[in-house]
Amino acid sequence: MSGEQIRSNTVVAEAAVNELLGINTAGYQNQTVDFNYSSGIAGMDVARVTNNELLNSVCEFTEAVLQQANKFPKLAAKFEEQDRQDAEGW
Repeated sequence: MSGEQIRSNTVVAEAAVNELLGINTAGYQNQTVDFNYSSGIAGMDVARVTNNELLNSVCEFTEAVLQQANKFPKLAAKFEEQDRQDAEGW
């Protein structure tokens, strides 16, 4: 994504969101890492648990970002409508 500012332009907003829509975490949810050879090695057990928690957190965060990103086209449309109404007032 470019460093453009938020504008009341639905085309710009949708283009920005479309860059994120290619990210699909559905295939990664509820996945776990398992080290078959780590049984009884405390450090490896902790690493496995930590890795699984991190994987889950990254998936949840990505989903939250996508949910928020999907709001931008609607927000841009609202601003665009306000700009149009303001322009008519002049």
